[in-house]
Amino acid sequence: MEKCSEALSGLEWPAADLEHLGRCPACDGICRILLHSSLRDYAFGVATGDWTMWRCEECRVAYLDPRPTEASIGRAYSDYYTHQPFKPSYHVSQFNERTLKTRLRLGYYNARYGYNFANGWSIGNAVFSIMRKKKALADHMIRHLPAPSVPRAPLLDVGCGNGAFLLLAQSLGFDPVGLEPDNNAAANARAGGLEVRSGILPDSRLPANYFEHVTLNHVFEHLHRPRQAANEILRILKPGGRVWFSQPNAEAAGLKAFGKYWRGLEVPRHLSLYGVTNFANILRNAGIEQIELLPPLPDADFYFRQSLAIREKNELGVEAGLPGWDAGIIPLGWNSSWRKRARDANNSAHRVPLTAESFTMIAFKPL
Repeated sequence: MEKCSEALSGLEWPAADLEHLGRCPACDGICRILLHSSLRDYAFGVATGDWTMWRCEECRVAYLDPRPTEASIGRAYSDYYTHQPFKPSYHVSQFNERTLKTRLRLGYYNARYGYNFANGWSIGNAVFSIMRKKKALADHMIRHLPAPSVPRAPLLDVGCGNGAFLLLAQSLGFDPVGLEPDNNAAANARAGGLEVRSGILPDSRLPANYFEHVTLNHVFEHLHRPRQAANEILRILKPGGRVWFSQPNAEAAGLKAFGKYWRGLEVPRHLSLYGVTNFANILRNAGIEQIELLPPLPDADFYFRQSLAIREKNELGVEAGLPGWDAGIIPLGWNSSWRKRARDANNSAHRVPLTAESFTMIAFKPL
C-alpha cells in the first residue's frame, strides 16, 4: 500500500471547498497508509464526491484527506436523520409511564445511578443486572448519567440534533443546553422549547468551568479539529465534571467484514474515526483524566444490516438498499447466517470491547 503520499482528489466536491491536510488531524503524523479510495456517500447520498480515507501509521486514526472545509461541510447534511421533528410525548413517557417495563427500568436507574423515580420498582435492579442487552440499552439511553449533584445541574449535549436527548435530560433533572451547527436540526429542537446554541466544538463560546456533564453521541468523528475540541471540553467542564462519548470504532469487526461499505465510515460527514487507544490518548493529551471504557452497546445488528444494504445497492443494484435513513432496513440477503454473525460480533465485543462496532467512554476534568 502507498505510504506518505499525496491524497487523491475529492472529485465533484468543488475544489475551493476542499482542504488538503497532508497529515493526521489527531497527532500531526505524516506517514500513512491508504485505507479506502473512491468512497461515496453511501448512507444518505446527498454529498457529491469521491473520498479517500487514510490510516495514520503513528496513531492509527483513520481520516479523510482531502475533506470538506468547515464552511462547506453543511451541504453534506442537507438530508439527515436529525432533521426529523421528535415527539416530546415519547421521550416524556419513558419516565412517566406505569407499565411493567418502565417501572423496572426506573427502579434500575434508582439503584444504579442514584435517581428517585417514584414509579420505579426496586426489583428492577436485579432484573436488569441479569439481562445484559437490556441493561446496556438502558444505560446508553441515559448516557450512563448519575443523578444530578444539585437540582437542575447544567448539562451540555454537543451536536444535539433535534433535541431528543435534551428533553430526556430534563426528565432526569438536569438543566440541558444543546450545541448544534445544523440550522434545520436546531430549529426542530427550539420548536420544542429547548435551549440550543448555534455552533460546534471547539468554537462554542460557552462559559468556562460551568457544565457538570458534557455528552457527545456520535459527534466527535464529525469534528474538523479533534485536539482543539478536546481542549474546549476541558475548558467548559467544571472541575470534577464528566464527559461522555459514544462513536463508531475504527477497529470494528464490521469494518474488516464490509470494507468501504461499512456503515460507520459515512463519508464525508465522518471526518476521522478512532479506536479506543488513540482516542484515549487525545483525551489524556488535553488533560482529561480518569478515562474509562464502558461496556459496548450491542449494535452489531444495526451496523451489519446497514452495511449489507449498502453493499447490495452498490454491487447488485438493489433499489431497497441505502442511501436514505432507515434504521430498520432489512437487506434481501439478511439471513440466518448474517444474523448469527451479528450475534457473534456482539458477544465478541462484550468479551473484547476493542473490536465492538462502536465504543463508549467517560472521563473527567481534574478537580
